[in-house]
Amino acid sequence: MKPHGTPSRPRWLNGTVLGIGLASLFSDWSHEIATTVMPAFLATMGVAAAWLGIIEDVSDGLSSFAKMASGYYTDKLPRRKPIAVAGYLVTALGTAAFGLATSAWHVLLARATAWFGRGVRTPVRKALLAGSVTPETYGRAFGFERMMDTLGAIVGPATAFVLLPWVGHHYPTLFALTLNR
Repeated sequence: MKPHGTPSRPRWLNGTVLGIGLASLFSDWSHEIATTVMPAFLATMGVAAAWLGIIEDVSDGLSSFAKMASGYYTDKLPRRKPIAVAGYLVTALGTAAFGLATSAWHVLLARATAWFGRGVRTPVRKALLAGSVTPETYGRAFGFERMMDTLGAIVGPATAFVLLPWVGHHYPTLFALTLNR
């Protein structure tokens, strides 16, 4: 209660919600840069278009299994934040590793690694969000995180469009720049 008898409203935009929102923004921003140019990057290698589907399917499948395992274990862990941080780190490193790729297999390995990290962090991130706010403010906290993630998904391709000519269409440089997001 506030001093004059009016009930206080639950605070939902706390450090955890803001931190997770910013992590979602920057993570999505960086991996959307790489995702935007991946088809053109594969084409420069002379890779068949079917590889794009294989890369995405394997990566999405691995991410789904990682979510299942991570979701199971996150409820048993006393500290979740280190797992979420590790998931974000693996995603960033896997995405940046596109720049080291010289074949479709390398891109597959890098993307699968990135999406494994994404799968690990997702249930942990949701548990951290839920644990940091009251049930009355779940909608606002989760809505904020999704908004920040979507903002990254919008800004990422636009950034790729601007940066690609700036780096002379040198894809490894562009992928390295995703670490700076």
